[in-house]
Amino acid sequence: MKKLLISLIILAFPLLAQPLPKVKDVRFYQPLNTQNVEYSPIISPTGRYLVFQSNRPGGEGGMDIWISENLSFPDRMKLPVWSPPKNFRELNTSNFEGMFSILFDEEEKPYELYFTSVRDKTQADPKKNREGYDGLNIYYTKINQRTGLWSLPVHLNEVNSHFEDKMPAVSPDGCSMVFSSNRPGGLGGFDLWISKREPTTETKEIIPDKPKIKCRDGVWQKPISMGTIINTKDDEISPHYHWDGLRLYFSSNRGDKNRKFSFYYSEYNELQNNFEAPVLLGSPFNTKQQLSGESTGFPFDTPADYSTYSLWEESDNEGISVTFDDLWFYFSSNRPGGEGQFDIYRSMVPEDLRRSYEFIFRGLVLDGSEAIMIGLDSTLKIYDDTRPIQVITSKRIGGDLSLTDAENFRTTIKTGKLYRVEVSSPGFHPTEVLLDLRGNVGKDKEQYSQIILQPIRPTKDERPDKAIQGIRFIVKDRKTDLVIPNATCYYFDDLTRKGKSLESKDSHFDLDKSPTMDFEILVRAKGFKEETFLFSKDKISGMEGKETVLYLRNLNDFDNLYNAIIYFPFNERTLSDEDKKKLDLFADFLIQHKNEKVEIGGHTDNIGNKEYNISLSEDRALSVYQYMRLKGVPKERMKVQAYHYSQPIAENETEEGRSRNRRVNFKKID
Repeated sequence: MKKLLISLIILAFPLLAQPLPKVKDVRFYQPLNTQNVEYSPIISPTGRYLVFQSNRPGGEGGMDIWISENLSFPDRMKLPVWSPPKNFRELNTSNFEGMFSILFDEEEKPYELYFTSVRDKTQADPKKNREGYDGLNIYYTKINQRTGLWSLPVHLNEVNSHFEDKMPAVSPDGCSMVFSSNRPGGLGGFDLWISKREPTTETKEIIPDKPKIKCRDGVWQKPISMGTIINTKDDEISPHYHWDGLRLYFSSNRGDKNRKFSFYYSEYNELQNNFEAPVLLGSPFNTKQQLSGESTGFPFDTPADYSTYSLWEESDNEGISVTFDDLWFYFSSNRPGGEGQFDIYRSMVPEDLRRSYEFIFRGLVLDGSEAIMIGLDSTLKIYDDTRPIQVITSKRIGGDLSLTDAENFRTTIKTGKLYRVEVSSPGFHPTEVLLDLRGNVGKDKEQYSQIILQPIRPTKDERPDKAIQGIRFIVKDRKTDLVIPNATCYYFDDLTRKGKSLESKDSHFDLDKSPTMDFEILVRAKGFKEETFLFSKDKISGMEGKETVLYLRNLNDFDNLYNAIIYFPFNERTLSDEDKKKLDLFADFLIQHKNEKVEIGGHTDNIGNKEYNISLSEDRALSVYQYMRLKGVPKERMKVQAYHYSQPIAENETEEGRSRNRRVNFKKID
């Protein structure tokens, strides 16, 4: 089991987990997608590489395997920018190569690759000659750890047949392979079959939070049909394992009069050792009915233009993979509005499809009053969202507590959420602990924490009339350096999403209790342009007991064009023609005034979590930045800033108010 050791007094904690908004799918443009086929995308564990099949020009001929790199890596907040794809020439031939699966090792490097191809003994390069049976076959190659090259592909005799065998999906532990075949013994059409293998070589030491290959290089057993639970008389194709190996995604045209494919998933029941009945990705909504953007699985079974007809009757969805952090689906579809035939899309994994596992939280609550600390009686309240879901206690213990495993509390909670733990004991200052178990935490994990409570002692205040308790802010005019008497300040952090008004005392604003996390101060004053000031957690200690000046600009100090606002519909990032007219004027102004610099600030409403909103606001600001660049504004004259929901210009309680907060506005930079 993984163990995390954390010694702490106070920890900052970000936004409590919120349900993810239903977001539109992202269709990637050129150079990733073309007018040809881009199909079966496989995203690497880190999200750095995307491997897919395509018949685009520039390949070896026919369908080839291609690879593209995310130029935004490792910044997970930005929309991926995919490099021009490179042909996998080491494996590709003039025939068919595609519909593949990659097994990654503990260092997140490719270890094995299984792909679909055909028998061919005519290749000029003898390394590319293919043995095999008639029709499509599954081939295997392994990376050479010394040279970094792929070995000569091998025909899997034990798996293939004289029928069509294609689309292998290897489980992350390397022990199972699911593929699609129309061989006899199925229920009709293409069915999913499964083969397993046992390890034949010694497994490396398992590294926490990495893919765990348990079965390496073993011989694959004779495949068996996955039976009536998974298969139907129609077609089941394009299987893909979730990174934990306990969920299988695939496509099927079952029951559809037009033979169009839609996504399904099946959960693996570890107790019964089988996969359960498949669920349509979009459940509980029936895709034969008109679909809505409010669907759980939206947009996987919804047209790109969000019309109300059923996608299941209009296009195919085939080939899906999920990122290792459980945040994004990559999939291929020939839905309307694409670049050509099949295109690659990305969309956020709905919250109800994220995996949850039991997680052990244990550790020591210590008495910080003495040099040699002992265990302390305390109460730990564990909050999920805003409700306490558990109340546990720690026990007073002594002896040698230097041992790592010494503990006086233990409990079990579920992954997939953000928890806040309040720790208190009579006569001691309470504290809070963050347990962020969202994203890819994995199975069989634990966290060990040492929590030190400090005793409450009388404080001496030698200057009761002058001492600053906590952090003090004062608002001044940037040009005159004079205090602005009518200013108002609002405090935001990841828990105070709606903002908290700070009381003005003698023209200053005090935070009596220092924040324990990143925070922001929104400042407004009549006749001045409002500003949001960002303060990171690591700066807080240097601000305590001091006065921090917040400067505002008088509205008369800059051109009215800085007051332009670009509004966006819900979850939208693209500019309208009316927006471009506003930006044309602003671009001309910046080109003529060469000393002017501008901050392009993106904003959202307060729906959704902070991570998503920062990404969305940055995308909005980038769309403006990119348009201004096209108009000739130098990049060094512009700065992009993502503010998410911390600078509202209207209430977020109504749709009208939220629509005003979804915007990009501008700030002059000295």
